[in-house]
Amino acid sequence: MESRPGTVVQEDRAPAHAHFAQAHIYQIEGIQRLFWCPNSPDLNMIEPYWFHLKRATTVKGAPRSWAEGIQVWEQAWKDLDQSQIQAWIERIMRHVKEVIHLNGGNEYKEGRGDDIIG
Repeated sequence: MESRPGTVVQEDRAPAHAHFAQAHIYQIEGIQRLFWCPNSPDLNMIEPYWFHLKRATTVKGAPRSWAEGIQVWEQAWKDLDQSQIQAWIERIMRHVKEVIHLNGGNEYKEGRGDDIIG
């Protein structure tokens, strides 16, 4: 909060965000949380990368230590092609238009082939 006062964290209540310790830390630090609906579309440009990142960081098995985990995650991010990042940014407008077309409903199906890294 010192370097970024007024920060608001947006979370979708996925299990990874639901641990009581995380809520406790946010409360202690005075971090405001904006809750996002479960099953809402992920209109986040890096969302398609998580599957690839997990695969890339465990190709030789799970990291054996915290330090190794940091090393393989950082390398996977460095190896990410900038044109792929740009493609994810550009896809957001298409996804937003479709969500608006559906009046915000959760019928929107994500994960089309153009969002997946080969």
